[in-house]
This record gives sequence, C-alpha cells and structure tokens, in this order.
Amino acid sequence: MKTFEFTGSGFGYIWLMLWTSVLSIITCGLFFPWAYSAQQRWICSNTYVEGRQLEFTGTGMGFFFQWLFIMVLSTLTFGIYIPWGYCQFKRWETANTRFVR
Repeated sequence: MKTFEFTGSGFGYIWLMLWTSVLSIITCGLFFPWAYSAQQRWICSNTYVEGRQLEFTGTGMGFFFQWLFIMVLSTLTFGIYIPWGYCQFKRWETANTRFVR
C-alpha cells in the first residue's frame, strides 16, 4: 500500500496565496505562470509518497508562452479550447514533477 503524506501548514498556504494573488492582480494576470509555479513548488515540497519527497522543477518562464497560447486559443474559440488547454497544462505540470533524489 502506498502512503501519502502532506506536511504543509495553513499559515504557509495563506502567505503563499497572499503574495502570489497580489502580484497576479498588480500585473493583470501576467504573473500567473510564476504564481502557479510557486504554488506547485510549495505543494510538492510538502508532499511525500512512501517517505519520498516530491519536487517541482517548473518555472514561470517555462510555462509563460504555453499559458499565453492556451489563453489566446481559449478566447478565440469562445472557450471551446479549454479542455485541451487544461490537458496541455496538466502535461506541463506532470513533466515538471519528480521525486527529490
């Protein structure tokens, strides 16, 4: 049986959400890829699978143009592209998640 453990705290999450949300609002959403990357790093650094810690290696810059492409296509297709964009987004997230060595 696989055991999963999450060690994050509510205070850590509040601080993370506050600063990433403020920066996203100030930049009219352009900071979102960096905010999401920071959130994923926090989640992974607090997640253990069978005693092995996860690590998120993605960066905001690594996701920015992909995110921009998803936003443009979703807008141009009046939302029809959203399911495909979400899957593309999840592939990026998964490709950048690994176990700490």
